[in-house]
Amino acid sequence: MNSTPPTSVTTELAKERNRVAAERTLTSWIQNCLSLIGFGIAFDRIFVALDRALPTNNPIVNARLATILGLSAIAIGIFLLVLAIIGYLIQVRSLDVEDYLSKPIHSYHLLVTVCAVTLFGLVALTVVFSVGG
Repeated sequence: MNSTPPTSVTTELAKERNRVAAERTLTSWIQNCLSLIGFGIAFDRIFVALDRALPTNNPIVNARLATILGLSAIAIGIFLLVLAIIGYLIQVRSLDVEDYLSKPIHSYHLLVTVCAVTLFGLVALTVVFSVGG
């Protein structure tokens, strides 16, 4: 005899909806992280244009600042992408449990995102003020 209780079709459909919603959320995170990584790669081109527009600035300093800003954007994009994948895997694995209960999203996901964006903003602000001064 089978010892596992039968599951209802409604429960399985709800789990499938949650799984698909998690996939859509992951896709959105991937899109945003790739945009941030692409933005980091584009910093080199932005600073080349700034060198042409503002020839009085030191090109070595501009290149160093472009590298710092670009690499920080790439690093934050990769970091957030890893966090999104981990969150997705945790959510999908929780759906496979027999006695699944919906759990609210923890506030630390939002906190990590806000901290990462704030950190990037501080790096960008530091670079802007060091170029101007």
